[in-house]
Amino acid sequence: MTPSIRRRWPWFLLVGSLALNMLAGGFVVAHSFRPPPPPGGPDRMLERFVDEVSQGLSPADAAILRKALDDARPLFVRMHVSRDEFTPRLRTALMAQPFDAAGVKAMFDSVHAKDAAVRSEVEARVVDTLSRLSPEGRLRLAESRLP
Repeated sequence: MTPSIRRRWPWFLLVGSLALNMLAGGFVVAHSFRPPPPPGGPDRMLERFVDEVSQGLSPADAAILRKALDDARPLFVRMHVSRDEFTPRLRTALMAQPFDAAGVKAMFDSVHAKDAAVRSEVEARVVDTLSRLSPEGRLRLAESRLP
């Protein structure tokens, strides 16, 4: 009886090893077909744009663009905070009994007003930054892939 147990034990090891290898292979295949992570918000997109464009600009123009991006970071934080605060407020308003349609409308109006104010500030900063670039820098910027 002992010899038959010895013959079966390696068979179980073989099946167990095969199962583990198939599981590991499944993880590898699943991770290889996973979509890439999202590119991030407008601040990440703008940062990549500034990095790409800066390579073709003079050092002075590249420094102006990088400084403008660094100065705008608090604006991006405000945008993220505003967006992150909106969803829970909307969710609470949707669950309220009785439903306050005027309150939800006012919440949307407030969000639109904040977005318009931030957009105006961003546009003012862009115009100011562009006015400080050299004519060659603006030409290179115009020739690039604008976001």
